[in-house]
Amino acid sequence: MNDGTANDDGIEGRYRAVFDNMSEGFVVCEAILGPDGRLIDYWIREANPVFCSRVAGAADIIGRRQLEVRPDTDPRWIAACGRAFAGKPVRFEFADVAGGRWYDVNMMRLSDTQFGQLFIDVTARRRAADRQSELFVDLNHRVKNNLAIVASLLMLQGRSAGPEVANALAKAADRIGSISDLHTMLYQQDAHEAVQLQPYLCSLVERLSSSLLDGDRIAIDVACDPVDVSAEQAVSIGLIVNELVTNSVKHAFKDGRRGRVKVTGRNDPAGYLLRIEDDGSGIDGVAEEGLGMRLIKSLASGLGDVSWSAGSGGAAVELRFRELAAKSV
Repeated sequence: MNDGTANDDGIEGRYRAVFDNMSEGFVVCEAILGPDGRLIDYWIREANPVFCSRVAGAADIIGRRQLEVRPDTDPRWIAACGRAFAGKPVRFEFADVAGGRWYDVNMMRLSDTQFGQLFIDVTARRRAADRQSELFVDLNHRVKNNLAIVASLLMLQGRSAGPEVANALAKAADRIGSISDLHTMLYQQDAHEAVQLQPYLCSLVERLSSSLLDGDRIAIDVACDPVDVSAEQAVSIGLIVNELVTNSVKHAFKDGRRGRVKVTGRNDPAGYLLRIEDDGSGIDGVAEEGLGMRLIKSLASGLGDVSWSAGSGGAAVELRFRELAAKSV
């Protein structure tokens, strides 16, 4: 017959071996509660060698209070410990600035008086992610610069061409410019997989205004409900807006007529609704057969439905995107 005490000692010995030899830091803490029952500090009761050497950077921490070992402990850390002690598992990434390392921290309740902290070193992963982010930023910066060179070459070529060819080259340069604007946003913002539509369209329209408008005769406004789109979607939307705004500015306000072009977007139960309209003289049906309209219809077909209306009071194009959401690129 087995001795239960000996069996318990064997189990404890195995757990102690795991505790002492695990490759990640682990510490057992005993809660210190305030008069209101909330955790305000804790005793460090047990800590494995990895925690002492790598995380804490000292071996004489056992039997001491956290705020004694580190008086500058962030109150948010103590609050997280309180949630874990209350029985709510806590997980977050923690930057040890002094040690130059990143940890995936897991906190969990162990008993009526104790809770544990597990520190998984994720420094290598974080450094790889940061390096990838740096490379992504550099790539978009280079693409943006190369696109700007291509657009400049097209404009330069247009100066020595006839009016019809020069106009076609200018339109091509504007289309390239809309893609260049996107890459500018991608390397300037933190989130590289999603593009905020409102700032992107504002940047695009600002560039169009400087290249197309002379004075304040025509105003171009942008007002869109917040929405994130993938880079692929942003390219299509940018080219569509570029085409329609350029078309309105060049054709809807002839003979010095003053007017306004509006780009609006709103969230709708049936899908995001993007509307480009002007209060100019309207556009005849011939425009619908040009390269610009063929480009618009082709790009819009991959995003949703498009409707076109034109009359003496101006022109408007509505694009209802069935699914306008950020995707991985």
